Amino acid sequence: MTSHRTSFSISRSTLVRRILAASVIAVLMAVIVVLGLEVPRQLARLDESAAENVQWTIGQAETEVIALELAAAHAISDPDDPAGLDEVRLRFDIAYSRIETLQRAKVLEELRSGDEVDNELTAAVDFRDKWVSVIDSPDDVLRAALPDLLDAAQEVRTDLRRLALSGIAFFARVGDMRREEIINTLFSIGLMTIALVGILLILISAVLRLARQREGEAQANFETRRRMETIISTSLDAVVAVSRENRIIEWNGAAERVFGYTRAEAIGTDMPTLIVPPHFREMHRSGMSRYLNDGEPRVIGRGIVQLEAMRKDGTVFPVDLSLAKANSPTGEIFVAFLRDISDRVRSDEALRRARDRAVAGEKQKAELLAVMSHEMRTPLNGILGTLELLEADSLPAEDQRYLRIIRQSSEILLGHVNEVLDISRLDAGKMTLRKTRFDLVALLEEIVESQADRARAQGNLLTLRPPNPALHEVYSDPDRLRQILLNLVSNAIKFTAGGRIMIEADCDSGMDDCELRVIDTGVGIKPDDLARIFDDFVTIDSSYGRRNTGTGLGLSISQRLATALGGELGAESEPGDGSVFWLRLPLAPPVGAPVARPRAANAPAPAPVLPPLDVLLVEDNAINREVARHMLQRDGHKVTEAHDGREGVEAAQTRDFDVILMDISMPGMDGIQASRAIRQSGGHSVATPIIATTAHAMPEEVRAFHAAGIATVLTKPISANALRQSLASVLAPERLPEAPPPAAPHETPANSAPSAGTHAALIDLAHLDEVREDLPEDKLAAALHTFACELEDFMSSLSVDEFAGTDAAETAKLGAEAHRLAGSSGVFGALPLADALRAFERHARADDKTALASDAAALQTTWRETRAALRAEGLDTAAPAPGAPT
Repeated sequence: MTSHRTSFSISRSTLVRRILAASVIAVLMAVIVVLGLEVPRQLARLDESAAENVQWTIGQAETEVIALELAAAHAISDPDDPAGLDEVRLRFDIAYSRIETLQRAKVLEELRSGDEVDNELTAAVDFRDKWVSVIDSPDDVLRAALPDLLDAAQEVRTDLRRLALSGIAFFARVGDMRREEIINTLFSIGLMTIALVGILLILISAVLRLARQREGEAQANFETRRRMETIISTSLDAVVAVSRENRIIEWNGAAERVFGYTRAEAIGTDMPTLIVPPHFREMHRSGMSRYLNDGEPRVIGRGIVQLEAMRKDGTVFPVDLSLAKANSPTGEIFVAFLRDISDRVRSDEALRRARDRAVAGEKQKAELLAVMSHEMRTPLNGILGTLELLEADSLPAEDQRYLRIIRQSSEILLGHVNEVLDISRLDAGKMTLRKTRFDLVALLEEIVESQADRARAQGNLLTLRPPNPALHEVYSDPDRLRQILLNLVSNAIKFTAGGRIMIEADCDSGMDDCELRVIDTGVGIKPDDLARIFDDFVTIDSSYGRRNTGTGLGLSISQRLATALGGELGAESEPGDGSVFWLRLPLAPPVGAPVARPRAANAPAPAPVLPPLDVLLVEDNAINREVARHMLQRDGHKVTEAHDGREGVEAAQTRDFDVILMDISMPGMDGIQASRAIRQSGGHSVATPIIATTAHAMPEEVRAFHAAGIATVLTKPISANALRQSLASVLAPERLPEAPPPAAPHETPANSAPSAGTHAALIDLAHLDEVREDLPEDKLAAALHTFACELEDFMSSLSVDEFAGTDAAETAKLGAEAHRLAGSSGVFGALPLADALRAFERHARADDKTALASDAAALQTTWRETRAALRAEGLDTAAPAPGAPT
């Protein structure tokens, strides 16, 4: 309300000033007009008076001459009158005076300067000069000359009349000219006056406009000042203004809240003493003194600086300070904006602690992975190594099947461990790439050949579309590329039954943008699931996916590997129409790149032939020692065992060994310390190649192994072939016998897949085959019989017509039983039956009586068809299905 009243008051005073200025201008203009009209009139009147006086003066000369004539004529006619001559003399003197006036009067100077009256005036002067002596003569002389005087007077009177007429005409012309000049002058004065008034009006208008601007600026400054006062008073930051003498001259509300001093307490006090901590006061004063002397700012205008301040109670706290200088009527001042950042500093400290904990957690996770890898690979090494030592062919068929199950389970477990380790390495950026030249077409053919049997087991046809010939020579990491493609092909096989899987490769856009595709006709992926299939630990719950197990890391690892190779991995899919997984990456070989031929994905490199070696085996785990010893002894090598690192060092000093197998993780002296001690001993085996055996080795750890004198690393679990390869890699070439020529590869067509089983839609035949391998026939038959009996009991408890009368508790029990039987159905590969049971379970939990009646009818039909499918595969439930013909 105050601001509105102020604005109204200013507008009213402005209007009053404008009216007053307009009134003054109108009065001035009226006065100028009146004066302009009065001046010509007065000048005309003055001009008329001057002209009559000149005319009277000229005419009076003629009159006086006439009077002289009359006096002369009277003296002639009356000679006896003594006063006659005196009258003549008097009139001559008067005429003399008038002629003298015509000759010398200043007013007649312009007339005399012209040629109009020159003769007449000369005649008058001659008359005066001629007769002046006669007039002054004695009476008798004068009387005798009166007749001539009369004649001369008559003649000069005629000249004087012409003079008077010429004078009148002359002065009339001169008067007209002067009046015209006066009028022109007055007109010019009028124009100048009008111009002056116009200029005055313009100046007044400019002054008024300037006054309005000043009023607007004053009002804006007033509002700005009030706004700034409001902002400063309500600011969350403390605002403190200080003079050059360090005296506080401004202290806002936020400063009161931050520092604890009221405005009255702060104004006029010494700022360093009030809010600067004691250990900073001397520094502040010296900095202010330096600025006042040198003018060089250190903090002023340099942005935000983090310092410490002090509250009224002496508490020291962190602040963000922004310092600026300004000019005031009293001189230079300094304005400080201070923000209490105690909460932010605490948050930053908490974040740093959290970061440190996270870093420590990541380190602990890596250490845990290393330890768990070692601990998991150690028993796996014993299992797989022992399996290598077993002569499986000499065992009974059932024992061979058990061994096969053990080996498959161990390999699956090893694959899970490797996947977790791959994720750890990739996320840490420690995955080592070994790029080289290789034949991509050969790699694709080997993948198709290696996966053909798995595809046929699912009733699928795995083919390779002929790729571009330019792909015979590409550049990348063949092992990592094989890992990606195997993952994609394996997923396609898992989620496709009785369909086609095709691998395509092209480089139509150039070798820098090649594309590999794995196309299947499987179940497809829902759009919502497609966006997350590359996330960690994601498994899609599709109709085929329920029977496949895994960590859910395959695609996430593949995507990380694609990125590491400089490429991109993606997918396109429609539910029910299959999927396309594509991999785009650069494969152009650089100049001088090495050449390598990739081997098949599931085919190990051919084992080298080694001479008998004297091997020192340093291993703290008894099972690992036994497995490794049997592997080495079976190949004809001599083995000396050491139970820990210290024993290994002592054994190495007894003689020169051909090779030392050194476990890394051992109590007391670990493998790195033992290897370093052997290299520094200077005695026996100082130059013997050392092979590290470990379950987990990051790239930086491998570098530490090499620095300790270790030649190569053998990753657990150890296989016989890998052991031979490692031994061959550290031996001198002259100690290796010449390798036999490679055998011709066996050609296996990739598209020779059998036709899908008749009942593949009801029974997962591949899964059923695995169950048959795991369970003996008698146990499988017993389990199947139990399952059939339970399912028939469940079916008999379902009354399609009585669902409306069951209560919620009974419906829930039926749902729980359906859930249990669904799991049993999945065990035997009866996936559609399991789906039907799960649908029944969902509707039972929702107490949907109408849906339950429909589900019961569908279950009976599905069970009859499933039972028939099992019989067709040579399995019988040993009990008839409800309602089925016997």
